[in-house]
Amino acid sequence: MGLKVMTLNLLYAGATNPAGSWSVRLPLVVSVLRSGADIITLQEATAPQIHDIQAALPDFTVVIGPESGPTRLPRVLLRGTRQGEHCVILYRTVRFEALELSAFWLSHRPHIPGSILVGTWLPRVVNWVRLRERATRKILTVYNAHLDFLPWAPLRSVRILRQMLDLYWDGNLQLLMGDFNASPRSKAYAHLGTQLKPDAHPSLIDAWQVASERVGPEGTYHGGTGRVRWMGRLDRILFRPTLSVARVATVTHHQGRFYPSDHYPVLGEFGEFGELGDHIAP
Repeated sequence: MGLKVMTLNLLYAGATNPAGSWSVRLPLVVSVLRSGADIITLQEATAPQIHDIQAALPDFTVVIGPESGPTRLPRVLLRGTRQGEHCVILYRTVRFEALELSAFWLSHRPHIPGSILVGTWLPRVVNWVRLRERATRKILTVYNAHLDFLPWAPLRSVRILRQMLDLYWDGNLQLLMGDFNASPRSKAYAHLGTQLKPDAHPSLIDAWQVASERVGPEGTYHGGTGRVRWMGRLDRILFRPTLSVARVATVTHHQGRFYPSDHYPVLGEFGEFGELGDHIAP
């Protein structure tokens, strides 16, 4: 059986954005999330949004994860809640069960809740869950990340992120999804796809780059207007080891001038999950 996954920067509740208020966007979000994905990652989720999505998607287990933590931004620059965001992971309950779940922060003290990368103002949490497919007992780990937008932060963040993924690497499928706030030509993006040493763990593969079919615009950030803006493709589905990718779609679903978010969702369709080999959970 193939595997369908989706990632979406949800845009926090209370945001003033051309995409629309949360009450307007909720039906559009639910419509997109019901489009067939087995695993979904959401960034910028706040408590009211999580409550609404849980109610609308009873077939999914929701791994809320910890809140990223209070921002250090001055109030004059504050965009939303001071308590941060949740990087939520949803998985289809009938297909998967959770074996382990945890989180770490993109800082030099990744296991300290709320810790911040030096030179930034927002704690950035990576939520993760290790899943077992009920039918085949194959296992995979899903990571949901939202990197900082300050120009000097993404590269420093992905170095920490890559170290943590390598630390948890066990040969089974790792899926890394989220909003990377880094352009396709950035050093941050290149770092994730680079074989660091000849005998190191394999690099991560961008599903969009290797998909047999690509649908929709390459860029994913549109500011709530439907017009792709710089830096273009911020939202990505990365994975390792090698797995066939049948299709990746940038989902442009909207109703009139309203959109689910200021980012487009990204849907990835992988080949047979069993292609990964003989790594089976006990």
